[in-house]
Amino acid sequence: MANKSTSKTDKAERAARAAIDEAATAVSRAKKAAKSLPSKQARSLDDYIDDARSAADVSKKKVKRKPKKVAKAAERAARRLERAVAKAVAAAERKARLRAEARRAAAEAEKAQQDAAARAAEAKALRKAARRAEKEAARAELDAAAADESLAAELTAPAAAAEVAEEDDAIVTAADAPEASPAAASDAPDTSAAADADLTELTVAQLRARARDAGHTGYSRLTKAQLIDLLS
Repeated sequence: MANKSTSKTDKAERAARAAIDEAATAVSRAKKAAKSLPSKQARSLDDYIDDARSAADVSKKKVKRKPKKVAKAAERAARRLERAVAKAVAAAERKARLRAEARRAAAEAEKAQQDAAARAAEAKALRKAARRAEKEAARAELDAAAADESLAAELTAPAAAAEVAEEDDAIVTAADAPEASPAAASDAPDTSAAADADLTELTVAQLRARARDAGHTGYSRLTKAQLIDLLS
């Protein structure tokens, strides 16, 4: 009976020492994990580490006297510490993940803002280029109109100058012609019909001179046929 009782005692003591070792190992792992955790999560492990350390730090005398109690306390402290470490690590990982997502979202927002700014700048440049093109087109139209007017003026100038020259020649011719005396006029035969017949033989300048002498107006732009009709 004594051997059997001693065997049970030895088994209980071995279980207690195993539980003590497990608690001590849990303390070591928790302290190592705490170094990689944020300060808030690391501080949350302090009480659990102290409990596990106390459960592991028992005297041999106490192990011999109450091995089951020692084992139970050490196992409970180790489990509580391991759960606390797992919870703290999960919280730290979740926080790190949320921070990473926040940084990624901020980067994406910044990129989107930069893209929007680039598109706005591009649109502004396009509007500016369009306005510049419109101004250049309007200026080109004005230049073309001015060129057309200049060309038209150049084309009509010789004709106008010729008309003025013809009128001047007619004036000079009329001024140089001797005046007929009243007697000569009365003695001259009536040649009106002959004069009308000879209109076709006169030049445009001579016809215009006759039109002027006859008191007509607006004859400077008439053709020869129109002048003949006017004087007939």
